[in-house]
Amino acid sequence: MDDNLWERSLKVLKFDQRIDSVIYDSMLIKMKQVRYDDSGVLILSCRDEYSMDLVKGKDLSRYINDAVNTVAESNVTINYILKDDEDAIRTSFIASSRANEKDNSISHASEITSEFTFNNFIVGDCNRFAHASAVAVANNPGASQQRNPLFLWGNSGLGKTHLMKAIGFSVLQNHSNMNVLYTTCEEFTNAYVSCMKNKNYEAFRNKYRSVDVLLIDDIQFLIGKEGTQLEFFNTFESLINSGKQIVITSDKAPKNLTELDSRLTSRFQNGMTMDIQPPDFETRKAIIISKLEKDGIVISDDIINYICENITKNVRELNGAYNIVSSFYALSNGNLDLEEVKKYLSSLISPGGTKTISPDMIIDAVSKYYDLTSNKIKSKLRNQDILNARSVAMYLCRDIIEMKYDKIGQYFGGFKHTTVMHACTKVASTDELLEDVEKIKKRILDY
Repeated sequence: MDDNLWERSLKVLKFDQRIDSVIYDSMLIKMKQVRYDDSGVLILSCRDEYSMDLVKGKDLSRYINDAVNTVAESNVTINYILKDDEDAIRTSFIASSRANEKDNSISHASEITSEFTFNNFIVGDCNRFAHASAVAVANNPGASQQRNPLFLWGNSGLGKTHLMKAIGFSVLQNHSNMNVLYTTCEEFTNAYVSCMKNKNYEAFRNKYRSVDVLLIDDIQFLIGKEGTQLEFFNTFESLINSGKQIVITSDKAPKNLTELDSRLTSRFQNGMTMDIQPPDFETRKAIIISKLEKDGIVISDDIINYICENITKNVRELNGAYNIVSSFYALSNGNLDLEEVKKYLSSLISPGGTKTISPDMIIDAVSKYYDLTSNKIKSKLRNQDILNARSVAMYLCRDIIEMKYDKIGQYFGGFKHTTVMHACTKVASTDELLEDVEKIKKRILDY
């Protein structure tokens, strides 16, 4: 095969006016061709994680694909790895060789690389149980029907896909005889529509039912697609009955996917359901520090704290803030101060000062909303009204001021860590309580 494919592609990219010359000179020409052979997979190494994130972005990735395919005069699959990452090289070619052997039945295994592993997943109170469940599944896929399917749910950008792909990577590393397929719900739907159009049902079913581990992202997109739901139900039943492992992600808990076929949601709930909450301050700081150490960047603790105090919604936004700061760090030769960072991140951070909110303020607002005394909310009484109010108050302490579960338990009179976590999970999966949360939160923030 062409040992100089990337070198020749660079000549095309150099004259692509859509690509900034700084990006070309500082990143693209520093990427190396690791391997390209008859599998049609080109592996390129990036010098650092920031470069890899950038070249895998929507636009730049497309420009690179266009150039490589033009030079190769064929469709080439491009995989990006970090420099000297031997595990990623091995995994990429395990995936591509299996894809050829099985007529592309594992076409998306190339998306399972060392970019998303358990080792680079930061564990905190917000995701500890989901992480533990994912590790258990990866160690023994399909072995326990109590963990099949593993259903990971939570808002966008909290790490569901990372954990799902980490399972796939671990299985490929430690169970070399197993076939893994990662796909999105949208891709599954498109494949089903295509098979109906071409009357090629056998190939479609072989692709999805011959795997040992099926990873399917964003299952909520099956809503409104009755034919695809039926096909997925049959695929699900076939895999489960064969002892194969299924991992699913969604933005809602199974019981809240009310527009899906009830046969599906009941089966989802029959496995292990784990929610992932927004990262607390400690987890956000651990994520930032991990990235800084990996990239060899040194910035002040004031800057780190500013980022972590103000970027709170999800990991994706936190990564975006880090990418901005690390870019300006490079451009300023490492001379960054807090005022500059505030200016650079102004598009991500809402204007206005931060209000100090205490647990007492939260309990007071909850007690007034539910017409209960604060003492009842902090008591051990178990009337349903009091239980709901206490759960909402615990959830708000976690959501607004990011108290740790054990600290919340202590504050409310000695509840266990797991009791608080269960209360927060109950609120997160109950629409009526979430509506109360939003109303109470508005009252608190408007005080």
